[in-house]
Parts: sequence; structure tokens; C-alpha cells
Amino acid sequence: MFIGQSLQAIDSKGRLSIPSKFREILNSKYGGKLILTYLQPYIVAYPTEEWMRIEERLGQPSMIQKEIGDLIRLIYSYASECTLDNQGRILIPPTLREFAAIQRDVAVLGIRNKIEIWSKDRWDEFKEGVKEKVKTLPDKLMEIGFL
Repeated sequence: MFIGQSLQAIDSKGRLSIPSKFREILNSKYGGKLILTYLQPYIVAYPTEEWMRIEERLGQPSMIQKEIGDLIRLIYSYASECTLDNQGRILIPPTLREFAAIQRDVAVLGIRNKIEIWSKDRWDEFKEGVKEKVKTLPDKLMEIGFL
């Protein structure tokens, strides 16, 4: 399971160093392989095994609804396979960097079975926008048994 966040920088070639705590999980459990795709406003990186589980669910007729067909098409068309290199980096394709407005500074978030890669500016904006919502979260979390 991926948890936590790390601020990183992408190099001039578009390579991102995956935080060591995520890298250990990726290498030991998933063979260092990821599927990257764009989910507005960030890039999501699924270990290949987790991506396959999503594909299985999407393959069930009840999951494919006409309303989400276009979204699925976009997600797959921007998807890119990558493998951690010897230094624990991944190469993020230019198209994904452009859509996610990533130039240099990024926030790398561990979210359960996936890693999210946000431009630092968009991550900061998101956090600011959530501040008011956070005040109601304890009640909502109690409702679902989290607290």
C-alpha cells in the first residue's frame, strides 16, 4: 500500500525519481512496472498488477456505460507503460507532463494502490480548496467507519 507524499523535481529529460518508500514496494511487490495515464488534473501511476485488476472490472458489461466510454477512451489513449530504471526513476512522456501542467516541481502522493503525480502548483491549489471541506470530514469519516 502506498501512503504519504514527497516533493520531487523532474529532470530536463522528463525523468522523475520515485520516493524510496514507494520504490521498495514497486520493486518487491510489482517488479518495478507501472502504467501511467492522465486523470485531470494529475497523472496516475498504477502498478501493472493493479491496472490489470481495473481492466478486469472494466471488461464486465455492467461496468461499461455509454456515458463513461469517452473517458475510458482518453485514459487508455494517454496510458504509457514504464519501468523503474537503475536509479529508481521513471520517464514521464511529454504529453502527460503537458496535460498535468508539470514542468519541474511535483508532489508524489501514495494513495492506496496507486501513485498520483501532481504539479506542485496544482497540488497546492487543491489543498487550499479543500481546507473548508476538511471541517466536515470527521463526521463523514465516522459514517464510513474510518474514525
